[in-house]
Amino acid sequence: MDDYTSDRRGVGGRVLDKDGVLARRWMEPLPQTVLPAMNSMLPAVRFWAGLAIMTVVKVPLAFQYQVHALTWAADAGLRLLAAPVALALSALVVVTVYLTLVRHQIHGELLSRLWGPLTAFIAFFGHLLVVCALWVGLAVFITGHIKVDGFPVALGTVLFIAAAVLAIYATARMVGFFIHAIPAIHRYMFRTMEIHPALPALITIGYVWEMAAQDLLLPLMQWPDVSPLLPLGGAATTTLIALWEIHRLRALHSVRIGVLPPPPR
Repeated sequence: MDDYTSDRRGVGGRVLDKDGVLARRWMEPLPQTVLPAMNSMLPAVRFWAGLAIMTVVKVPLAFQYQVHALTWAADAGLRLLAAPVALALSALVVVTVYLTLVRHQIHGELLSRLWGPLTAFIAFFGHLLVVCALWVGLAVFITGHIKVDGFPVALGTVLFIAAAVLAIYATARMVGFFIHAIPAIHRYMFRTMEIHPALPALITIGYVWEMAAQDLLLPLMQWPDVSPLLPLGGAATTTLIALWEIHRLRALHSVRIGVLPPPPR
């Protein structure tokens, strides 16, 4: 099997499309940094269980106050859409704190350790920024904020149609890329395992407590009679799953949080 065909093989041997190939190349970590214990279902359960628990615990409220059923669905949808951005913020905080604590072990290899996570960050948010820039430019043009005196109307129409087609094509490609990239983010947390195998679990802990704090202090939607135990219980359950994953890494691979592995090559 040649390198291109191998690169197009996704999970389970499924052949990926062009967007899937790019997502795998940029969003998935180097194979040598993925330990056998991390290839189990536990990393996926760790993230999706936390998201599901924070959503499912509010089902009784949605049934009790039927007028809020749509609110519950909107709340769940917003959590899912906001998850990559929230994970990125959590990853920035957790990685910064972690590298600060182990700074004496880095020995001038900071860039080599951060190269993979930076690639994933730039690939994901670069797609988003380019598409947003195209649509903002079209919106500004439509509202008449961009005017050039003496510019032929026919040529302007052609350029506008071309820009609209480009924006639609870029959006479709972005959606295709995100379909493959978002599961990789949830599992590998922007390739932060290339810094340390336990970082994805630690980032998930930070993320679920960030969501719990949001529920308590600044809810996405207004919920009646919401007990603080609901968001705290979901965050605590996910934390236990993440801690079990860290324990497995230590038990099966002797991975210690305070010891940096060699940088990926």
